Amino acid sequence: MSEYKRQHWAAAIDQLFNVIRANLIPFIILFVVGTRSSDSMVFWYVLLAGLGFSFITGILSWFLFRYRVFEEELQIKKGILIRKNLYLSKDRIQVIDITEGIVQRLFGLVKVEIKTAGGGTEGATIRAITKSEANALREELRKTKTIEEGQEEIQSEVVEERVLDSWKITNRNLVKAAFTSGNFGLIASILGATFGQMESFINEENIQYLIDSLPGLNNVTLIITGVVLVIVLSWGLSFLGVIFSYSDFRVQKSEKELLITSGLIEKKHITIPFNRIQAVRFVEGVLRQPFGSGMLYVESAGFEQNQKDRSIVLVPYISKHEIQGFFERFIPEFETVSFEVKPPQRAFFRYLRRPNYLLLILLPLAWFFWDLGWVLIFSIIPLLYFGWLKFRDAGITVKENLISLRFRNLARTTAFLLKKRVQVVDERVNPFQARKKLSNFMVTAASGSAGIQFEIDDLDGTEVSKLRDQILRKTI
Repeated sequence: MSEYKRQHWAAAIDQLFNVIRANLIPFIILFVVGTRSSDSMVFWYVLLAGLGFSFITGILSWFLFRYRVFEEELQIKKGILIRKNLYLSKDRIQVIDITEGIVQRLFGLVKVEIKTAGGGTEGATIRAITKSEANALREELRKTKTIEEGQEEIQSEVVEERVLDSWKITNRNLVKAAFTSGNFGLIASILGATFGQMESFINEENIQYLIDSLPGLNNVTLIITGVVLVIVLSWGLSFLGVIFSYSDFRVQKSEKELLITSGLIEKKHITIPFNRIQAVRFVEGVLRQPFGSGMLYVESAGFEQNQKDRSIVLVPYISKHEIQGFFERFIPEFETVSFEVKPPQRAFFRYLRRPNYLLLILLPLAWFFWDLGWVLIFSIIPLLYFGWLKFRDAGITVKENLISLRFRNLARTTAFLLKKRVQVVDERVNPFQARKKLSNFMVTAASGSAGIQFEIDDLDGTEVSKLRDQILRKTI
């Protein structure tokens, strides 16, 4: 593939679609606010101009985008005002993902993402080519050169990956994951903010009309009905979001990597080389912990540059009793353990007090500006309970090759870090902790372009020193 090639023209539509999707929430808010104004036509002119500009930019980007494989490099030329030439050596390419987005599936195309160690994914993305072209490109980039003894001629051979094991989410667990998703809180806040801007529809005249038309309806029941409606609607959207995202979710294991496939409308394929896995997290959300279930995330170094994409979903719904079996099948370097080091009893009241610090500041302010602000004092009880949960759940264990930590923010998180992958070990002591010989202990693993930190509060200072020595001690 020595000649430069161009993408399918659907790449321009895909770029426009990505702009709309990335700015969907601001667009909805601006739509509600813009249509409320007396001169709403200005909003539509601005909107159409913005979409038109994005589409023209997409066409120019498609027209100027070229790629080829020349000798031992993937070469990409792109850019409108500023031309960029990207050269990726075959030796540096770690992952080649072939995915099918919504636009690609409409035209029978695929998107190819080439990921390198320490590099981002966006600069090496070919948005729209045929499946045959994608497979040919992948085969060309996966060729490795070998020199046989006694021969000067270099021969190419393609390394084939054989599937060793496979796991797929059941329909029952998919529904459980959708029912217990915690995303509805964020969606509810967005819907509430949106409804708050709809003064042209939600005004005193329309509210009074509803009260007069529906028997038994008054101001109180109307507010309750509105809150319930927002909760039900947001939960329904959250439910559908999980179904669309994780339908047909499966994990496949080969000799060198894991391949994760998911999506109902938009098919996603994520490849994770074993040598890039830094840590695994098991997160038990508020709705999932009572059922003994949660999500598994994997932290991979060097690929995803966006903060929100730093962690990759390894399993969207799994029982904590099934984790060890999953580890043994797919990532045997990891294992579940009991937690040997926990916060001492003298740290108990620090855990109880810490969630209430913010309340002590807000309570007098709320009482000053609102006559009923004193009712916030009753939130002390759930905050004390939350502090007790944090104390009960905190713990850490260091084995020969693995570090296991458990802590709670709102959800309970159990983190498993490979000892050899730890980047930083940190101990923090403030004056109040020093008086009780307590320390905060933190370890950092590489994840994305930066790192991910795990911290346990108020451990015994002597135990922290032992943990630090265990982690920094070289393993053979």
